[in-house]
Amino acid sequence: MRLISKNDASLVVGLIAGTIVIFQRPLRFVWETALDVQERYHVDLLPALTIFAGVFIYHEARKRQQAKAGALAAGAEAAHARMRSAELERLMTFSQALANALDPTTLQQVLWRYLPKFAGEREFWVLTRQSDRWEAFLQNTTATRTRSLEELESIADRALSRETLPDATVAGIVEGDVLCLPMVAAGVVVGVFGIHDGAAITNDQRKALGAVTGLIAIAVRNVRLLLETREHSLRDGLTNCFNRSHGLETLDGELRRARRSRQPLSILMFDIDHFKTINDELGHLRGDDLLRAVGAQLTHVLRSTDMRCRYGGDEFLIVLPDTALIGAQQVAESVRREMATLAMVAGGKTIPVTVSIGIAVAGRAELGVASLIERADAALYQAKRAGRDRLAGDQSPPAVGAS
Repeated sequence: MRLISKNDASLVVGLIAGTIVIFQRPLRFVWETALDVQERYHVDLLPALTIFAGVFIYHEARKRQQAKAGALAAGAEAAHARMRSAELERLMTFSQALANALDPTTLQQVLWRYLPKFAGEREFWVLTRQSDRWEAFLQNTTATRTRSLEELESIADRALSRETLPDATVAGIVEGDVLCLPMVAAGVVVGVFGIHDGAAITNDQRKALGAVTGLIAIAVRNVRLLLETREHSLRDGLTNCFNRSHGLETLDGELRRARRSRQPLSILMFDIDHFKTINDELGHLRGDDLLRAVGAQLTHVLRSTDMRCRYGGDEFLIVLPDTALIGAQQVAESVRREMATLAMVAGGKTIPVTVSIGIAVAGRAELGVASLIERADAALYQAKRAGRDRLAGDQSPPAVGAS
């Protein structure tokens, strides 16, 4: 415990004065002895002692200042170390949260949670880029500063031009009042992280934000790769339609939804008439070309909410949510007409392409996917027995004019 503090100056002065009073006789004796030594040996003892005392006092004062400066520097360094440690801890927590974000929605939630802290409560936005197209992924701005997507795209394009991109990848680049940090993963720009009031951000803060941006870029790329892998695993590589297992899973979910919402649900089953003959006469490669063309044609006929699935071989399943019988008949007729345009030509010989289609509508007491598929498949073979190039099913007309 310190007995004397900085605020006890008067006490210190009093102690010094008292000490001098107490020791004035011994001090006088020392002084007289020093004078006697000077006169006897002809030396300047007192000036030398005065110089020595002055140097000693100056030396001690300087050491004290250096010690104080060292303590301040150590304190600042310790505070900086604590700040860097806290920053590293935030980055690690952020990285772990991003590692668990396996879809765009979860990734957005993670960014909304952490980015305001890293941005210092400044307003920010995130654009993602795929091919040559920008998408607004996040935009945290007030109503008075909200900018259109076109304005943000323009800012991002200027900041990430060929001339500025090499510098921007280091610590970002200020474009107007916005600090733009490119999100680069595997050498590809996947987006831009923009922060308002960018000119006020220090170099150290820019470096920290650069690390944050790098983590975001990796997360965006991982989510994209995961979605692409998942999409490819669910689709037939030849026709780009969904595979059978995913088609049945989707149909089961739509059937459950139809029961809950009491909305209609219809399915179509169709195959290519005389497909074996096409394979035999033109070869399997031309047969694959026809299957590929059928998958492409379906995209022109169906809605985005409809599901197309390659059920097996040349047989296809189409799920039509919220579609009653009359709507299913119209879709089936559109599919039949569209496929008739895919005539196969080889060696001067033209082979017409036709399809037979079976329709089934889910009933209120539908037992499950298997029974619904069985009814649609039975309707398909009914259409084939009736002459092909037609549709059949629940209360459907027995035939649609053959071609």
